[in-house]
Amino acid sequence: MSGSLRSQVQVALIGCGNLGKIHAGCLAHIPQARLRAYADVLPGSADRFLQSFGGDYATADVERVLSDPAVDAVYICTRHDSHAPLAIRAAQARKHVLIEKPMALTRSECDAVVTAVREAGVHLMPAFKMRYYPLSQKAREFIPKPEVLFGQIIKQPWSDTRWDQAPEQGGGNVLSQGCHGADLIRFFAESEVVHVHAVGGTHTHPGHSFPDQCMASLRLADGRGALWVQGDAGAASMTSAFFFQLFASGRSVQLWDRLTKATFTDRGRVWTEERPEEEGFQLENIEFISALLEGRAPTTDVHDGAMATRIPLAAIESIRTGQVLPP
Repeated sequence: MSGSLRSQVQVALIGCGNLGKIHAGCLAHIPQARLRAYADVLPGSADRFLQSFGGDYATADVERVLSDPAVDAVYICTRHDSHAPLAIRAAQARKHVLIEKPMALTRSECDAVVTAVREAGVHLMPAFKMRYYPLSQKAREFIPKPEVLFGQIIKQPWSDTRWDQAPEQGGGNVLSQGCHGADLIRFFAESEVVHVHAVGGTHTHPGHSFPDQCMASLRLADGRGALWVQGDAGAASMTSAFFFQLFASGRSVQLWDRLTKATFTDRGRVWTEERPEEEGFQLENIEFISALLEGRAPTTDVHDGAMATRIPLAAIESIRTGQVLPP
């Protein structure tokens, strides 16, 4: 459908769990999108989605939706270790892709996904909803090139038995959640991260193989810097788990309360703006569908997905080695 305007995007949803349900609900409110098919390794899950959201069929066979000529785009909402293989297969099948974060768990997977998407000439949009929060967008407009940039995502301690805490399946907190932090740093900075130096360790989950607390200094391509803190030592009551600050030329912005509130300062004048709810899921879905209908790339692309994995991986390696590393 690239290059030609169509009236509706036919979507297949792969992974009928919680995130799949959220995305299906978002698509149900976009008239230009139609849910055609559902795939899940548990057939009952796909059947329930078909009953709830409508469509043509449910299946346990991913290849059925990937080979379906009526499917324009697939949503990958599975566990993290299956993201890259499914994205590669979808690209090879010439399907556009919206993929939940993180896009991949290793550098080699990132490279393979980027290659597959570019060779196929399709669009892949990683689901970094926080970019699309209205106050994130406004903060970036208010301070487009921050002189000082700080981001913090600290959650309550995760259970040791969570699947996404396991590095081989979910990546652990520093990658699984940290990809949001790394992506927002790049989004706010409007510059690439070229060097990463991090300290931290495995403190909340003794015995685990990946660090769970990370404090990273990031050097940007234009010489500016940023600080990024990530982990699950315990959420802050005053700011919430997600807290970002931008400063430049007498201005500042503090984003807090899961980025639904922002306090702006402009040379002494201070005001706070609020949103009634988190809107990122719906807005990123609107962007993806709109981009496909208009025959253009989404504003978040496969390179963004790769960098959001590569930066946390560099931080994890820097914690272990003490070295300053490229992502």
